[in-house]
Amino acid sequence: MTKFWNREDKVSCIRIAIQCAKLLNDTTTPLFYPQKFILLTDILDNFSLLVRGRMRRLTQHHSNGRIIITDENEDTTDFTQIPDKVKEISRNWFNKVSCIREVLPRIYLELAMVSSQKYMQRRVHQSDLVRLAKMIRGIAEPLCASYTCAYLARVGYALDPNSKDYLLLLLDYMFKLYDSVLKQGHSNLPD
Repeated sequence: MTKFWNREDKVSCIRIAIQCAKLLNDTTTPLFYPQKFILLTDILDNFSLLVRGRMRRLTQHHSNGRIIITDENEDTTDFTQIPDKVKEISRNWFNKVSCIREVLPRIYLELAMVSSQKYMQRRVHQSDLVRLAKMIRGIAEPLCASYTCAYLARVGYALDPNSKDYLLLLLDYMFKLYDSVLKQGHSNLPD
């Protein structure tokens, strides 16, 4: 992915990210799923870092060097001064993600990129996390849905540790999911 990114082949990068998310739909080897989840979400997180790094560089370039965003000052940066060109490019990334037809890759890529919403002068709101929590209900495979809930919880906590509404939805969904799995005798869920 990094090689494609360095060659300015962003389309191939998003394709790789989508393929990684699609691989998370494969639960044929449930004992290996936790390792696969960690490896593939690391790749998605790397994709997110690449996109965010590009937005930082574009912000500096399109503001003639006035706005310099780093890891240290990202939380204190005034994102209302982001140039329109950067907002447009950031919006384009989210539009590409929203055009993904399959539910699972769309959820994972949106979660991976959610922290880049600030480049569109938009904070991640509780309603965004609640919407994603509701989208997870569309995942048919219980093991896959469980780990997607975990990823949402991890990303949501990193964004706002005080938000709880989406966690309550996830918890309610997980109880219903496990209850239905136990009634059906499904064996794909981890202990």
